[in-house]
Amino acid sequence: MNSTVAVLSWKEGMQHGEVDYMLAAQDEAYQDFSWTIWHEGVRAYDDNYPGSIRDVNTVRQEAIQRQAHNPHAQDLIRAASNDLLIQYVNQTRGRVYSEFQLVANFKWVAYHEGQRDQFRALLSRRDFNSIRALYSGRQQHNPNARSLLAAVPNSDIEAIVNTL
Repeated sequence: MNSTVAVLSWKEGMQHGEVDYMLAAQDEAYQDFSWTIWHEGVRAYDDNYPGSIRDVNTVRQEAIQRQAHNPHAQDLIRAASNDLLIQYVNQTRGRVYSEFQLVANFKWVAYHEGQRDQFRALLSRRDFNSIRALYSGRQQHNPNARSLLAAVPNSDIEAIVNTL
């Protein structure tokens, strides 16, 4: 028995199939919730510096709205605990760097689109919302990149701009 199954099988009479179903539902909930952030632009972090996760119930409600076409996803997001959604936000933050190559996409806008100096000027004014808008506007052709900044706090944006 693997450790995850052992931990989740604490309830007397719980069968491995039930545990497998719970894990699959949790993974599905993560995919559905994460998609609303990195693809649909639900902001996970507030406008402050360095940035904190927004009120989890606000993020939940916005994610449910973005899943209006998918009632099952809405139900999974509604059923997830606050702690689980916070975990999903943290996982999504890592995901945009690894799976969706946030830094490479940001550098594409900076160099290919000639926006490096504009990003630096906006950073010097601490205008993170304008950085987000400029990045998103220049990535409109790429639905898997245009909303990636919704998954990161302002401190991450500062770090990326400072590497340019």
